[in-house]
Amino acid sequence: MYDKSIFDFTGVMHLVSRAFKSVVSNNPELFSKEKVEWYEQILRLVALTHDLGHAPFSHGSESVLPEGLEHEDFTDRIILETEIGDYIREIGREYTIKYGSEYNITPELICSIYHGKNIDNPDFMFLRKFMDSELDCDKMDYLLRDSLYCGVNYGKYDLEKLISSLTVYKPGSYIFLAVEKGGIHAVEEFILARYFMFTQVYFHKTRRLYDKMLNEFLVNELPDNKYPKNTFEYIEWDDARVWLMMREKVSTNEWANRIINRSLIRRVYESPTHSNKEEKQKYNLIKNEMIREFGEENILLDSADKLPHKIPAKYEIDDEKAIPVIGEYPYYFSTLSDESEIIKKMTEPINILRIYAKEQILKDAEEFIQQKIKDMND
Repeated sequence: MYDKSIFDFTGVMHLVSRAFKSVVSNNPELFSKEKVEWYEQILRLVALTHDLGHAPFSHGSESVLPEGLEHEDFTDRIILETEIGDYIREIGREYTIKYGSEYNITPELICSIYHGKNIDNPDFMFLRKFMDSELDCDKMDYLLRDSLYCGVNYGKYDLEKLISSLTVYKPGSYIFLAVEKGGIHAVEEFILARYFMFTQVYFHKTRRLYDKMLNEFLVNELPDNKYPKNTFEYIEWDDARVWLMMREKVSTNEWANRIINRSLIRRVYESPTHSNKEEKQKYNLIKNEMIREFGEENILLDSADKLPHKIPAKYEIDDEKAIPVIGEYPYYFSTLSDESEIIKKMTEPINILRIYAKEQILKDAEEFIQQKIKDMND
């Protein structure tokens, strides 16, 4: 289980200010003084609010969100329906008084910029890249913070070089978040740090198991097996409430007991990190036969999926998904996909498939799988 605390929001807000100021410093003629102040305030509000809709234990219990809703939907609802929206409108009034009505900030504007919807001002699409792209400040923040709190080095990268290398590519009226050519290695390090954190920490067998056990507990104990749809009822559910409920159910719910007492079930099968078609078929065959042999109630299944990055291998420089690279001499423009051999080669998705078995079938399950794998290899 993994808890995104308030330190996430404030950390992202700090980094988005630094990143935006770095871009403006590298391009002093980009915006007027008024727009620089306005845009930074908008970005800080997006950063503060972008994950308000997360369920207890963050991504750990997303599978029990109400049907058809994601945490981003609840983020919008919280911004639009609660006092958060009033605070945003109050900030907007200050900017209206100071600079005019065109500098207003509303809850609707904050939501639309983060989602990239209903946007007339092309500058807003540029601002969105600071919070939702392969160079966004949310990733910059959580990699370093999670690396620190987990006591690992996988998520570390050169933050100072990365931020100082941020710039823009402006072929016309549209602005693209870009990186200076001298910052390519910092971007590569950043993307590799994210890759290693997913393969070694976020998708670790024990961490994923806790998520699975948490979801098994919630499915059995939540009303209607889901969190409530109503916004105000939903925000009453936090980590503390779920933890208290587990403590209350520790003697009656197997999964609460296992989580509270750290009584884990063992992994008996795991695919390679990048499972190909043949390996997925092998997993499905073993999984189906294990269910028939031991019963679905005695095993847990897990599939951890993630792209190493979403930077396209071949895209024109002015495509929305490209990361432009700006050279040291005039008129040198390229893309990260063209400049980085590392990025070119990181194309296979992470796909780790696991089977966990309860204690009462553990020995038999291990022997069963060993025999199945031997038969497949013969």
